[in-house]
Amino acid sequence: MGTFEITEIRDLVACFAVLFGWHGDGRGQVGGTVAKLATYVDGTIVNLGRRFGVPHSLALALQQWTGEIAALQEGEALDLRPTDYFYRLLAVEPFKYAVSNENTARNLAIFSKLLNVFQRYYHYTAITHRNRESLRFHFFNSFLRLLYDGGINEYEDPDQPFPKGHVQVMTIHQAKGLEFPVVVVGSLSTQLSSPKQIDRDLGPYYNRPPFEPEDRITIFDRMRLHYVAFSRPQNLLVLTAHEPPKNHFASIWQGLPQWPYVKKGLLASQRFVEQDRMPVKKTYSFTGDLKIYETCPRQYQFFREYDFTPSRSAVIFFGLLVHQTIEEIHRIALDGNLDTIDEPCIQELFDRTFRFLTLSDVRPIGREARGAALKQVLNYFNQNRDEMSRLVQTEVDVSLEKEGYILSGKVDLVLGGDGKLELLDFKTSPRPSDSSDLIAAYERQLCTYAHILERRHGRRVDRLMLYWTSEALKENALMVLPYDPKRVEEAGLYFDETVSRIQAREFAVTATPEATICKECDLKKLCHADGIISKEASS
Repeated sequence: MGTFEITEIRDLVACFAVLFGWHGDGRGQVGGTVAKLATYVDGTIVNLGRRFGVPHSLALALQQWTGEIAALQEGEALDLRPTDYFYRLLAVEPFKYAVSNENTARNLAIFSKLLNVFQRYYHYTAITHRNRESLRFHFFNSFLRLLYDGGINEYEDPDQPFPKGHVQVMTIHQAKGLEFPVVVVGSLSTQLSSPKQIDRDLGPYYNRPPFEPEDRITIFDRMRLHYVAFSRPQNLLVLTAHEPPKNHFASIWQGLPQWPYVKKGLLASQRFVEQDRMPVKKTYSFTGDLKIYETCPRQYQFFREYDFTPSRSAVIFFGLLVHQTIEEIHRIALDGNLDTIDEPCIQELFDRTFRFLTLSDVRPIGREARGAALKQVLNYFNQNRDEMSRLVQTEVDVSLEKEGYILSGKVDLVLGGDGKLELLDFKTSPRPSDSSDLIAAYERQLCTYAHILERRHGRRVDRLMLYWTSEALKENALMVLPYDPKRVEEAGLYFDETVSRIQAREFAVTATPEATICKECDLKKLCHADGIISKEASS
């Protein structure tokens, strides 16, 4: 069954068709592959209406949301984009039930990624009076039509690429370097595309003469490709074709025993021993995994385990903008060009970083937040310029192999002097006044970083520091933590426990996160519907 025939995907397509008005006269003239999509969408809408018509909560919600989009006047905009409506839908049946099941939740996660790609490609950062019609046609006539026509890959677990009890279907390229007891190879009658035209176009620019006759490139490519396929089996190779194979396979094909006349003894003589593939250790990062899980196990479940793509990520954009601009300043200083850095230079670095980030899938920030981010960067530089002569490294990757996993992280800054090292990590939020648990978590993280870097550089770590860039004065921004090597073992045990809970899939929320966390979270309405947080926290 294709992705577009999965029930929850059909229901989502129907909801967005109703939401954006892609039905009836709202489609305009349709033809070709758009007409095929229209027929499919009509079927999803009819099916959805039969199951969840008024007074069902889904029908009432769609009425409300279509009304708020239709009510937009000239110059008006909603602080919402398609992915925001997607997360609103998750709080309503049947999607609320769908996300309680892992398989259906992963299908919904695929749709969240597609919405995010659409928004990024067509630059829809908000739904406005001006763009609501173009959004409808871009989403259905172009984006969804292309996906419907070409198909979408279903979810595959990257941690279990070869699940037991299943037949693995893959391309020849995907099979490179792998072996299986039995391999069935098809496509022997398929006409392969040829790179001959590419070679004709680029030939004048090659630094070498052609090493294959042009009229034999296609056959040679096919031979190389199928050599890979034919060398994958350990015990048995089976060749199949729905039409007579290409002529160059004739000598192989005609000499093989044909089904169903294969001698029973040939099959009966095969002995297959089940082999357990050595699992690859999974990597967990301090900030991308452990910190998210500690903040909210449900956020981890959705955005890390199921791989939903978040919508409301302006906070992430702000932090990246400050971090990456400061990193660029550090790189210039490390290259010995500290004297070239002034306010116009920083402004240029900041603007360039902003432009690059807007091309990513992170939701951009507004003018006011952008000004605040630049102020943080300038404050940091002006108050720490003298320290930059002691820079050793910036954005240093660190990793630690544990028994059942790999722990990874990144140190923002390493400073040196007198044969000692100092570690510094940036935080773009205000310095917390009463958050001992948060500081303890950062201390565990930095102690482990220090232990790794001591072994790498053979130099003693003297200080661990946190720098809260939103603080205007350095004495408030800089926080020095003691480095006690004895805490490394304690931190390691804590990380082991956290990872074991993640691997045991313990995602229930036992303690409600801080209100600011829930307020910025895409899942807030779902968590309110599930009774995890109050209505105030989900507003």
